[in-house]
Amino acid sequence: MAEDEDNEEKGEETVYDEEGREELVEGEGISPEEAGFMKGYEEADEEKKEKEEKEGEEEKEEKE
Repeated sequence: MAEDEDNEEKGEETVYDEEGREELVEGEGISPEEAGFMKGYEEADEEKKEKEEKEGEEEKEEKE
C-alpha cells in the first residue's frame, strides 16, 4: 500500500483511512455504502496483520 502513503503525503483524499473516507462522503466523491465497504476492508486488513504478527511471535517462541 505504498500508493496510499504517497497519497497521504501529498494531502490527497484516500478511501483507505477513516478521515479520507469521511471527506470523500461529505464531498460526494463516494457513497456512504462505499465508505462502509472500505471500512470493512481496512478492518479485515488490520486483523490479518495482527494475526500474522501473533503467528510470527508464536513461531519465535517455539524456536527458543
